[in-house]
Amino acid sequence: MKSKTVRKLVIGISLSINLFLIVIIFTPLTEQLYKPLIIDEKPEKSEVIVILSAGIYDDGLPDFGTMVRIRKGLELYRNHHADKIICAGGIKPEGLDISIAEAMKSTLVLHGVPAENVLTEDETINTYNDITYLLKKFESKFNFNNSIFVTSSYHTYRTKKILDKKQVTALIVSANPYELKPISRLERLSLFKSVIREYMALCYFKIQGWV
Repeated sequence: MKSKTVRKLVIGISLSINLFLIVIIFTPLTEQLYKPLIIDEKPEKSEVIVILSAGIYDDGLPDFGTMVRIRKGLELYRNHHADKIICAGGIKPEGLDISIAEAMKSTLVLHGVPAENVLTEDETINTYNDITYLLKKFESKFNFNNSIFVTSSYHTYRTKKILDKKQVTALIVSANPYELKPISRLERLSLFKSVIREYMALCYFKIQGWV
């Protein structure tokens, strides 16, 4: 009797997991959860463009998520929306003495942005502290109420809420939302994971009083 109960439990769990995966992979549920996280405001002429980092590879190069953000920041710079850029992010690969902000700066310089036009904030390693520290570090240099913050599409809502909490009326511009067009089942699962992680981060930030 006990073995039958266990077998039914295992079968029930297995069916539930399979059903859950089917819903994620074959329905628009993930995209529907994703879309409320996106804020993409029309860029205007500003004092500075702030590019928030995502991640960095072990070899010291910005990861794909960061490169997508850099691309949008570079586009805004080339379209003369601001003359200065701040790269934010203090994560460093193990064994390397280069922060993600410095790697982002190197990438921008490689694409033609003068080094003197790119500033960095690399003292912190999470979104809230990145924003908090850079606002303080550059408060005498820029009016952040006249700035543009660039980040990944799923990350824009949390960024906006942090700035609202600090009474900063910066514009939030989304990088290309490539995540909304997954080309494989694994990518769709990865997207779902990112969405859930973002909602969990929002809950945590709310508990901490950061948003």
